[in-house]
Amino acid sequence: MSTVRVDRIKDLQAVLRSKSALESAEVSTEYYIEPSAAAETNIQEFFQGIVTMINGDEHRQRRRLLNSLVRPEELIRFREHVILPSVDRWLGRAVKKNAEGLYTCDLADVVERIFLEFAAKIIGLQGVESEEGMARLRSCVLPIFGGMSSSHFENRDAVVEAGVAAKKVFVEEYYKPSLAYVQEQMKRVAAGELADEDVPLNLLKMIVTGADPGYADEGIAIREAILFFVATTGTSTQAVLSTIEDLSHWFVKHPEDAALVEDTEFISNALQESLRLKAPYVSFVTRVAADDVDVPGCPIKSGDAIQGWIAQAGRDPEVFGSDANEFNPKREVPDGYNRYGLAFATGAHQCLGLRAVLGNDGRSGSHLRMIQHFFKLGVRRDLTQVPRILEMRASEQELEIPTYITFPVVFTNWEKNA
Repeated sequence: MSTVRVDRIKDLQAVLRSKSALESAEVSTEYYIEPSAAAETNIQEFFQGIVTMINGDEHRQRRRLLNSLVRPEELIRFREHVILPSVDRWLGRAVKKNAEGLYTCDLADVVERIFLEFAAKIIGLQGVESEEGMARLRSCVLPIFGGMSSSHFENRDAVVEAGVAAKKVFVEEYYKPSLAYVQEQMKRVAAGELADEDVPLNLLKMIVTGADPGYADEGIAIREAILFFVATTGTSTQAVLSTIEDLSHWFVKHPEDAALVEDTEFISNALQESLRLKAPYVSFVTRVAADDVDVPGCPIKSGDAIQGWIAQAGRDPEVFGSDANEFNPKREVPDGYNRYGLAFATGAHQCLGLRAVLGNDGRSGSHLRMIQHFFKLGVRRDLTQVPRILEMRASEQELEIPTYITFPVVFTNWEKNA
């Protein structure tokens, strides 16, 4: 099997939309390049049978089911009753006045906890209401992200081992008790003690009711929950932090634009610009060619493994201009392309989170509302501290796509607006 790199946006857009470019767990974990115990463990523990790794009718059926979790009314409920109310709550607990009289916190910790509440609701997890429960769940995020992305790390064996250990904590302490809770709720529905609508719509409810045939396999159901856990927490956190970093530098160079934090369209454009440059926070995604893929600029033969360098494609100067490597929220984007590039991919496997991030109108998503709120509080990086960044393999570092572990900030308007 040959590996074909695709890094021009026109070519990659065509590949991702092709019915011949399929998802494959073996290609995603690079098992096809170098079969190993770590790669095989990676497939079995994290990838086999999840929605992002299945194709055809099986994928379409499950995707239609999962789309109901991100219907407009559900997204409004999550935004207004879960995410935004948790912003001030977690900030209030984290922000401290330092010796210089400045209000500081680690914003990575805060944002991750906010999105963990979202993840808990969309999955149906119990036990995250206490500080201890949240902290224990948060300890699983980074190692499980590593486990699912281990092909992007040098020390793969250790990363997979840590991911499997964290998965065990997630399953035993959160997934299984939460599943039992939903099972009991549905028994009460069957007995006429509860109305079905009184049991919130979430992934665990779908699993308990057998809404998809694949969920009869406990392993697939668990792996699907883990996918939602990582997707709603890790990438969302990085999207918010990266946008704050990029937009902060923009305001230093363009102080006249600082007042635009009140403009949701401007904040949306800034978020999309940051996503164009950095998402999906790893260097490439993968597909396998079931047949020849007709892409004029990049011949792909049946059986080829495909590496789609999404962030690199998002920096294509032929589409985004000679300054494509720079952050510019006022960038003019040509017709036929999205401002966020291919950050959410495209085609059959386009990311479910697109509407959650940007909102159905592109200007009302939870992420951009959160970013807007932080800037109203006067957020800026605490230059006395250096953020900790996850060390990934050289190809990730070359593209300068940081994955923040810590993100120290100062809020200059805390007393006035908190």
